[in-house]
Amino acid sequence: MRTLILNLDFKPLSIVSGRRGLVLSMSNKNMSVLEYYDLTYSSEYDIFDIPAVMLYNVFVKPPVRKIVSKKYILARDKMVCQYCSVKLNHLNSSVDHVIPISSFSSKGKANTWDNLVACCRKCNTKKRDRRPEEAGMNLISIPKQPISFMTIQEGPEIWRKYVSSMQNSGLGCETQAAGV
Repeated sequence: MRTLILNLDFKPLSIVSGRRGLVLSMSNKNMSVLEYYDLTYSSEYDIFDIPAVMLYNVFVKPPVRKIVSKKYILARDKMVCQYCSVKLNHLNSSVDHVIPISSFSSKGKANTWDNLVACCRKCNTKKRDRRPEEAGMNLISIPKQPISFMTIQEGPEIWRKYVSSMQNSGLGCETQAAGV
């Protein structure tokens, strides 16, 4: 069991274990429980409901992630190839430089949010060391730095009304969240 932690503006902030959610529900006066699972933890003296969704009663500024990595590029692009729309997995996923590294004075200058996209290996091989227009390929969306890093793709049904980006298949998460 996992507990979804929402910020005061109801945006997902973190996901913690059900046990950690229970501890937070009892010890953190700045948090309130919105939903409980139909499961409980039992101790020798008491029975505790497991929180499914909790809300911070004060706004917590989410961290800004400045480091660009394959993990976060894939999360930003929702594990979809930005050239052919194929759903990616760990076997066929890669990250492509829209403007090739050879056009920059250093690799560090090429590794930016607006120059990297999720890409399948087939499209990455086809594009090679060229710009998309030179390779006869088009980007599905223009890459940019994400506002938030909390993306939830799978999880318990009870989270559905709190997470608008959930798809029909249920909720997993890529997160760079505040320490809760």
